[in-house]
Amino acid sequence: MPSIEAAVRHAPASERTELHSLRAKAYQVAAASFTRQDQADAAWIAADRALQAAELAGQPLEVIASLFRMAHAFMRQQHMEQAEQAAKSAVAVMAPRAEAPACPPAELSLLGAMNLVLAVINAREGNRARTHTHIDEARRIAARLGEDRNDFDTEFGPTNVEIHAVSTAVELGDAGLALEVAREVDASALSPERQSRFLLDVARAHAQRRHVGEATAAMLEAETLAPEQVHDHHLAREVIRDLIQLSGPRVPKALRDLAERSAVL
Repeated sequence: MPSIEAAVRHAPASERTELHSLRAKAYQVAAASFTRQDQADAAWIAADRALQAAELAGQPLEVIASLFRMAHAFMRQQHMEQAEQAAKSAVAVMAPRAEAPACPPAELSLLGAMNLVLAVINAREGNRARTHTHIDEARRIAARLGEDRNDFDTEFGPTNVEIHAVSTAVELGDAGLALEVAREVDASALSPERQSRFLLDVARAHAQRRHVGEATAAMLEAETLAPEQVHDHHLAREVIRDLIQLSGPRVPKALRDLAERSAVL
């Protein structure tokens, strides 16, 4: 990052637009990484710098992608009002453009991803109706795309929509619905991080149903795919603690070992 910043400062004016675009992309990657590592403040700073760089580069879609990262950082900080404002402002700009039959797939992906952000926000606030509205809208957009894509590192597509349907159902306490949807999901084509997060939500749903064995198995599979996410994510640690409590005095060895690797015990 210091090298990119230095390049922008010292480059001729004719090259700065391209460098600002690269700077925006680099800060978006940093924001996503910090968010996954539960470093919410650093994620917000990176997203803010990505937004500034995208504006200087004159790249509207990079601006939207930066707002996507910012919304995730706000959610991790538990600043739901700011996260919702960031996502809604992006949707307000993009939704009219998406009505055009020839709307580019990258724009549809960003609009769909923002609807998933709004679904998660509303689920965490317990608003079931709005959650389902945004999931349904994301499904409609994903159906238009007809495939799983990864525009702007959103991994948006039909599969990721169903993964969010599972996640939001868990947030709303609808464990039965979450497990029903999860049975139809094949996440194998997505990144290890997304697969691991999906399995974490499956484990959360099983924990809500007091299925210690099934939840532990899902957590162990998630750990195999993305160990750092299971070891460091606050939700993973919460699930592990819940499973230990549900197990009573006889905690299964596999669960105990997982708890030790995650620094829960």
